[in-house]
Amino acid sequence: MESVGELLRKAREAQGKTIDEVAKTTRMSPSTIEALEDDRFSAFPALVYVKSHIRAYAKFLGLDEQMVLDRYLRFTQQQETREPDEWDAVELQHAQRRKAVSRRTLWIVGAAVVVVVAAFVIAKVVGRGGGESPATAAPAAQGTPAAAERDTTIEWRKLALTAAARQRTWVRVVADGRSQGEVTLEPGQRHTWQADREFVVDAGNGGGVDLYLNGEYLGTAGTGPRVVDDLVINENGMSQ
Repeated sequence: MESVGELLRKAREAQGKTIDEVAKTTRMSPSTIEALEDDRFSAFPALVYVKSHIRAYAKFLGLDEQMVLDRYLRFTQQQETREPDEWDAVELQHAQRRKAVSRRTLWIVGAAVVVVVAAFVIAKVVGRGGGESPATAAPAAQGTPAAAERDTTIEWRKLALTAAARQRTWVRVVADGRSQGEVTLEPGQRHTWQADREFVVDAGNGGGVDLYLNGEYLGTAGTGPRVVDDLVINENGMSQ
């Protein structure tokens, strides 16, 4: 059975398309397309980016996206006996971080519940000792859970934008009208921002940075090593 890369390359060649033509339409860099066609999946920073690029390329070529992804998954299963590479280490590190965050969140919530219950009991005891009526003591007890809830609530955003650098570049982002400052990314590095409505992105090397929205590949910020200004990204995609 031919590999994922061979399948993609043959489909592209059968349609008479060059790598540069594919790159221009899909906004993927030529090096990204070559990595896919050569089955060099370790060139990508993480598994989610591999799947996103495969979907985008398969869709462009008119192939069944799920069929191509299934072939990729079979390919990875055949590679399970190989020595862990840098890609595996990155995936393992992210999984460990997610577990650590989950444990920390559960601990915080548990501690908050204990504090709320203790405060409620103390308020009841103090209220009875001072001769206060239940109606007088109740507001203090009721106010404590609300305060604890405000302190422990985790704020989630609707949109997550990730920039993954293939070449050195700076990136400036405004999320929902608020500046998020500027970051400089070296090849292989990535950064994620969150927003509810939209992002406005500037990049110093548009063709050297891949953009993803909620894990879905959008394309490079621009073409070639040129500055990109006011690139708008929201749930409808990106536009300038």
